[in-house]
Amino acid sequence: MIRDQRADRRSQLEDPAARDAARADLEQRLEAARVAGRARRKARQEARTARRAAHHTPAVPGGLSPRSAATDDTSSALHGGAARQAVSLVSTAEQTPWPDGQQTAADGEMKRLRLRDQRRRLREAIQRLTRLSGLRGCGTGTTGELIGVHVGTAAVRFAGLQSCHSVWACPICQARIRAARAVELERAALAWLKAGHGLYMATLTVPHWEHVRLASRVKDGHKCAGQRSCTCPCKCPPLAPGPGQKRPPCTCACPVDPGQLARVVEAWRGVQGGTWWVGRDVIQDGAPAPWPATAVDRLALETDGRYVRRQEFGPDGRPSGPATVWQEGFRDRWGIVGTTRTIEITWGANGWHSHAHVLIWTEDEATDARAERIEEELYNRWAKRCKAVGLPTPARGEIRPKDGKRIGKGVDVTAATREKAGAVGKYVIKLQEGGNLAMEMTRADLKVARGQKGKTALELAAVAASGNEQALDLWHEFEFATRGMQCLTWSQGLRERLAELVELDNREDDEIPEEETADTPEEPSLLITRAAWWKSIVPVYGARPDILHAGEVGGLPGVLAVLDKLGLVHGTDYGPPEKMAGPVLPSVDQLRRGQARRQASRDRRQAVDNAVYDRAPAQWAAAQEKRRATIAKQKEAAQALQPTETEDAAAEIELTQAAAEFARRKARLRQDPDARHDFERGDVEPVRLRSIEDLDVIADARPAPTGTPACGECGASLAAEMVPYGRHVMC
Repeated sequence: MIRDQRADRRSQLEDPAARDAARADLEQRLEAARVAGRARRKARQEARTARRAAHHTPAVPGGLSPRSAATDDTSSALHGGAARQAVSLVSTAEQTPWPDGQQTAADGEMKRLRLRDQRRRLREAIQRLTRLSGLRGCGTGTTGELIGVHVGTAAVRFAGLQSCHSVWACPICQARIRAARAVELERAALAWLKAGHGLYMATLTVPHWEHVRLASRVKDGHKCAGQRSCTCPCKCPPLAPGPGQKRPPCTCACPVDPGQLARVVEAWRGVQGGTWWVGRDVIQDGAPAPWPATAVDRLALETDGRYVRRQEFGPDGRPSGPATVWQEGFRDRWGIVGTTRTIEITWGANGWHSHAHVLIWTEDEATDARAERIEEELYNRWAKRCKAVGLPTPARGEIRPKDGKRIGKGVDVTAATREKAGAVGKYVIKLQEGGNLAMEMTRADLKVARGQKGKTALELAAVAASGNEQALDLWHEFEFATRGMQCLTWSQGLRERLAELVELDNREDDEIPEEETADTPEEPSLLITRAAWWKSIVPVYGARPDILHAGEVGGLPGVLAVLDKLGLVHGTDYGPPEKMAGPVLPSVDQLRRGQARRQASRDRRQAVDNAVYDRAPAQWAAAQEKRRATIAKQKEAAQALQPTETEDAAAEIELTQAAAEFARRKARLRQDPDARHDFERGDVEPVRLRSIEDLDVIADARPAPTGTPACGECGASLAAEMVPYGRHVMC
């Protein structure tokens, strides 16, 4: 009978009309599921937007530093006229025009405060649109029950908050991290030049145009297309070429199509690695070529300039083996000790522009003539590596007739000398254009767009915060591309060599303190409770920058005024450390609720442990009768659909389902004691089989070995607790 049913199904599948009808039905169901999924996602998105609108005030479209109602209000403050004046200064600090030609020390200090205020407000704007969880919690997430406010001279900071330490996407963290790296790089470079060594700065670029992706993604035609990497447990295989066609075999990985940023990094890695950089033996007849014995042959190699004599020495200092011909690499030819690489990313009319700045540290002093020769060799290698990784060939540039300089080149090498460094006591190394070498290498956060040439990432974030959809997409792509990528890298052994000349900063990024730490007292001036922080400060857009800027402009009275205007109660929500340093004790209701939750959890665990033994055989028998009634209803429905099905087949299905269900439950209980809650259900749902073929793969209960207790119904082994009853609970 089963063979006949299988034959009928095969004949139905071979019928083209039936196959087309089944395929059309499947496509309709899939399309309905997709439509329903899109509707659910849209509803969730609208609900999230409504919740955000309810908790946040809208951003000001016309500016990049929106002010909250706490500082825009000019009503009298609770702490006197000084606080009122400080709040007024907070609202007008950024809009105050600078008098032409009247820059004073006070103006410089206010300019510094304004820059820090802009960074804080930009971070808060980015947190509303970022997809990075760490950045969303930077300066927001708490580490304890109290948040400290340290008010110093022209500097205010919070304590007890989390930091993301992002050197790419966070305006606050990248500013302090890049500033520390810039100081370290300046000190090392100046000490290196004072020791009589040389330093070159190379800028390596590639042609770029619109619609070029910055971030990497899985190639099209694969299951994870558009994602950063394969997200399937099976390392998803490629999709089928078309409907009805056979799927190719599994490749166990989704091939990733690198973006522009990954290709630039890989291109420089290829430049610095390999025999072109470190050199190699000249192979002749499968072995290193011996150094010529005749003077004529030696002169031909020595005049070439690429080959030198190489001799290996043993532990005793004596020559080990014959001398061989060694082709010098780029590193040995120019006496390069190491390199320092950083990546800069901008966006402009021609799309994303990723380029590398590389410091080349040499033993000999740097000269302009040597810089031109290094630039020529480095360009040839850079062009080959760009072509190898799929980047366009960089331009060699053209010579300008009026001064003979090469412009528009893809590789630019500039020599840094002590004469260009200025005074010996300064940490500044000047380039020919008058720029700061270390600032050019590290402080990408201070760069701004030059006209319409391009925008930095932070400028894109500021435009995205004003409501520009294109800038928002670009910012998300920038986050996607730079997540987890290093910004500043040193070649192996370089830092050990520089440590002999100057003390380096060996701290990690998360160990670098904030900029305001040195200007603020160690003990907090105020403490804010965690509940007040999350209820009255974090939901108010612009409240955190207002508190800090008010303290920097007006001192502690300014901070108190902003806290009062935010609705915080002095002495309850915030106060001096001596009154609020202790932990906040829970109330009696909180203690009772916690005790009730813990008792309920213990009761549930105890019920799960005793579920098998608390069930009486009569209860299991009642559940079995209910289950048999359910199977009878299913059998009647199956007979209505398939009149040819006999009673024997239905009985076989029923017995197989019962045996499989019991075997599955018994196996789970033996392997996992925590699975006892499965026996606690009074309603035992039957196993629903897809087709009659599934009966072949269901394991039946095996007979009990000779001499062991057996079930009187199915003949399988009996557990010790079921021996008095003589049968299984499911039988």
